[in-house]
Amino acid sequence: MSDSVEPDNAGQAFEVSASGETIKWRWGILAACVFTLLSVYPQFYMWLNRGGHWQHAIAYNEGLGDEVAYAAYVNAVINGRPRRNDPYTGRDDRPDAPLPESLFSIQFVPAYALALPARALGISATTAFIFLTPLVACTSALAVFFLIFQASGSNRLAACGVLVVLCLGTLVAAEGSFSGLVGGERHFDYFPFLRRYQPAASFPLFLLLLIFIWRFLTKLTRPVSSGLLAGIVLGLLVFSYFYLWTAVVAWLTILGMLWLISRPEDMDSILRFLTPLATVLVLALIPYFYLISRGSETAQSVQALVRSRRPDLFSAAEILAALLLLILAVGIKRRSIDYRDRRVILIASFALLPFLVLNQQLITGRVMQPIHYRGFVTSYAVLIAFVLTAGLEWNRRTGERWKLPKRALVWIAIAALDWGAIEAHQAAKRSASANQQSAEEMSVYVRLAEHAHINSEIVDNQVVLFPDLHMADGAPAVSPQPVLWAPHMVVYPGVSSVESKERLYRHLYYTGVGVKELNDYLHGQNVYYGCGVGLFGFDRLIDGLNPNAKPISTEEKNAELMAYGRYIATFNNERAANPRLSYVVTQTGGETDLSNLERWYRRDAGERVGAFTLYRLQLRSDVKEASSISQSSRPDNKTLPPAANATSTKGL
Repeated sequence: MSDSVEPDNAGQAFEVSASGETIKWRWGILAACVFTLLSVYPQFYMWLNRGGHWQHAIAYNEGLGDEVAYAAYVNAVINGRPRRNDPYTGRDDRPDAPLPESLFSIQFVPAYALALPARALGISATTAFIFLTPLVACTSALAVFFLIFQASGSNRLAACGVLVVLCLGTLVAAEGSFSGLVGGERHFDYFPFLRRYQPAASFPLFLLLLIFIWRFLTKLTRPVSSGLLAGIVLGLLVFSYFYLWTAVVAWLTILGMLWLISRPEDMDSILRFLTPLATVLVLALIPYFYLISRGSETAQSVQALVRSRRPDLFSAAEILAALLLLILAVGIKRRSIDYRDRRVILIASFALLPFLVLNQQLITGRVMQPIHYRGFVTSYAVLIAFVLTAGLEWNRRTGERWKLPKRALVWIAIAALDWGAIEAHQAAKRSASANQQSAEEMSVYVRLAEHAHINSEIVDNQVVLFPDLHMADGAPAVSPQPVLWAPHMVVYPGVSSVESKERLYRHLYYTGVGVKELNDYLHGQNVYYGCGVGLFGFDRLIDGLNPNAKPISTEEKNAELMAYGRYIATFNNERAANPRLSYVVTQTGGETDLSNLERWYRRDAGERVGAFTLYRLQLRSDVKEASSISQSSRPDNKTLPPAANATSTKGL
């Protein structure tokens, strides 16, 4: 059978399988093209269904999820701001005011990999995100094809595997459409590995490292140079995404132990490979942990190691992995497969990975947001293992070998593609409203960016009040001005938790939210996007981030109401001026109550921008000075493009 590989020779060649079949890239390219077209469906869905809004608005994969925070950081780097920056507060690292490290500044490789080409090409962060999706989809598909071919020697299996692994990741993680069907909480939508820019920009590196390691293990030649090469890629992953590099280390540990148990004769080569790899890893971890030690209190509270020894044994990926391990055990016992077969060892290592990364707290006593392993790692590992298992030849007692028929591969590929299409379409529909809204808002963000370009010397002081916190979250991805408060402000190092909450109070006060309205919100009668995050933290609002998180108690809610009431009663001019607002953006014809804001600020006549009105603000206690500054620095119509042209800026 031309698609088979002898057990002890699996992957002996890089371009040619042990059975003599050469890699046929047309199979991989076909699968990659199909998946790439599927990956851009949400973007085209938004363009086709949004009417005449901004044509370069991005379709975020999860509505307004974490992607807006990543886009804000990339936008800041494109604009030339330092590695340690906070796009939501406008604060940058300076010698006289050093800024702590954040998860963005430590995991800087993917951000700069996006920002530097974007700056050279003159495109925006949102445009770079649009291009990132098909680029990562295509490269990841080709990498998965190559990895499966190396391990199986079958082009057909590898092409089918691309669709199975990449289209079913959300299903195996019990997220997306499946979560909606069973009434569970949805953490990830669409294809999780394409969440921009984490883990999307880092995911091809993750797959490349798997390829390098497997290539060495099947050849066992040049261990030192192979170990150095793998170590360099792993070092890049360390400064790319925590959940990917730690997963690789865990997988390599499992694989190494299984290999040495099953094939002890390879010990010398394995150790010579692991030594340079471990050396490079240690050299990367020294500065990595140093940067972590300089992290901000706010960032550490968002992504902190919490104490827990609670086991996690029943995630969807673990259940499927346990089934797979049972199949392997039965096959080995019946001598249908050989436990010394390199492919069997590889499959077992991928199947054991979910149990280690989701239960390492039993040994370490620490855990950090395990839902990211479920969404970005374990589901894909288990799917690769299932595909490779389907490619095994099983010995029968009659002496014949059984393998999965080619026709079955076709039907499996069609089924995987169908489910992937369902995921893409349903995710696009679920995010349609938020994405259409962001498309409408793009013209305001662009207009603010034009204001900042003209008054670049004072941009850090041009704080914007967005009554709609969706807009406050999305604006820094396009415009450089800081915002008064946004839900994702808490993941950046510019503010402490105390200042963040005070800025949220100020936002609520300016937008007419009183104690009664806040009480209604806390009891589910009003909906204020992101408000709960600012009051109680992400881990109290999102299931799966912190296994020790407790439900928000009535006492805590009452304490917040009392604190907010005291804040309103003691509000004064000093608070109104810190930070001093420069703009407020309202929806034209909307009903936002700005009476509290107008006690402290004066609005100008306003500038109509699309469906919104952009007002300049002057602090009432300093009207004379503000007026003189405005008259001397406000550009005339020849300098500032008219609002009607606000949607025609370069790169967006």
